[in-house]
Amino acid sequence: MITPTESEDNQIVKAALMEILQQKNRLTFAEFMELALYHPKGGYYNNRSSLIGARGDFYTAPQLTPVFGELIALQLKEMWERLGQPSNFAIVEMGAGQGTLAGDILLYLKANAPQLWENLVYRIVEISPILAEAQAHRIGVLPDGADLLKHVAWVGWDEIASDSVIGCFLSNELVDAFPVHLVSVSNGKLQEIYLTQNEAGELVEETGELSTPALETYFKTLGLDIASYEEDYRTEVNLHASPWLSRVAEKLQRGYILTIDYGYEAKSRFHPRRMSGTLQCYYRHQVSHNPYLNLGNQDITAHVDFSTLLNTGVALGLTTPGLISQAEFLGGLGIGEHFVQMSASTNSPNEVLAQREALLRLISPNEMGNFKVLLQVKNAPLEPTLSGWSACV
Repeated sequence: MITPTESEDNQIVKAALMEILQQKNRLTFAEFMELALYHPKGGYYNNRSSLIGARGDFYTAPQLTPVFGELIALQLKEMWERLGQPSNFAIVEMGAGQGTLAGDILLYLKANAPQLWENLVYRIVEISPILAEAQAHRIGVLPDGADLLKHVAWVGWDEIASDSVIGCFLSNELVDAFPVHLVSVSNGKLQEIYLTQNEAGELVEETGELSTPALETYFKTLGLDIASYEEDYRTEVNLHASPWLSRVAEKLQRGYILTIDYGYEAKSRFHPRRMSGTLQCYYRHQVSHNPYLNLGNQDITAHVDFSTLLNTGVALGLTTPGLISQAEFLGGLGIGEHFVQMSASTNSPNEVLAQREALLRLISPNEMGNFKVLLQVKNAPLEPTLSGWSACV
């Protein structure tokens, strides 16, 4: 039996969930996750804007230090140069959080790339109206915020024409929040975990046949026989990642797709010893593995299967210089120089210590340094190697 904590429960999400269960009898976990995160009124990403940072539930790299955004901006500037300095270079950020990364990138490019800045369009694809509003506010209060906003446009996917973008599609911790199916091994067979109600009207899990053959195909494509794993092995399957990448590639005429997230390649992501999968929930900087608590008030994520993104990219004709760690990526872009600059800083010792700690969290293998950075390229040169991928040389 699953009992959400009533004190922190989002009644909008709970009511919507129970209404659907009365009609459909049971839901896939992907349907539940979609509801909990993206319900128009009560979903996690739609019911409040302060999700990230000290007052939110978790930190992302841009909240730690503006250096992250500055180094991303440096890489974007280099991409523009590799493409021949096109006048219609576009940056398309997908899922921009509270706008911190966008703001830091815009500030850097305005100050350090005047020729690029003159014609730059920074597009944000954001499905949450409340987050789009927070992004506009965050950018608007920065120095020269009004000028920065002149270069920003919030767009829907349908507003981006096919084969129209010359530039870079960028995402940071987006794919991990796509709804996932839960599957398990039962009696030597791959089955799916559903949510339903018991006679008392309580939310419970039950196991049944797969809701779609795509779940079995998913593992066959990866060359994995999950059904042979130990009894009660449990994991998540993200069926949204491949279509998402296909949509991005279809919009891109010439340039790059930069995906930053936590996850593994398939053999590690679906290792037989990873018996409970990777599902994680974040609420007030506390991590749990129970997605049924704090409905609509906690984030729900699952680690990304980067092998599927790589394989999908190959099928779409994309090329890649390699999948690397965030530590390697930022190292190639010169994060080490920022540590050196701290020795000459006039800030107080406490401020320098805080800045150093933030940089270390970006590259530590026990923190965000273990995140993966995937670059996929369409109709753009791979040589000379981009600085962020110098570790691959």
